[in-house]
Amino acid sequence: MFIEIIVLPREEQSPKRRTPKATRAPLAQERRGRAELAQEWREEGKAFHTSVLEFIKAQHLLGAVKWMSEPGLLPQVTLIATDRVLEKLQAEPRFAAGRSLSMNLQT
Repeated sequence: MFIEIIVLPREEQSPKRRTPKATRAPLAQERRGRAELAQEWREEGKAFHTSVLEFIKAQHLLGAVKWMSEPGLLPQVTLIATDRVLEKLQAEPRFAAGRSLSMNLQT
């Protein structure tokens, strides 16, 4: 049976990039800096995605993964995989992993 799993970095390793800086640039300079920030975030998201994928490969779990999200601006990966993958990810100190909530909507 496949489940939806969400993987994030552990809290103690979460990036400090999203904390507001005490010295902020003026608005005109900040707009220019947003593109640079977005690029940094994309690189961080891609690096985290790569670390999750490498972990899955190292644990020989690739066959137990049906689908994996693409890298994005957040260091977060969503998987459709077996319970065994979730167990391994939860045991890894670098990752915080859990099942996503399923919603059954009725009309």
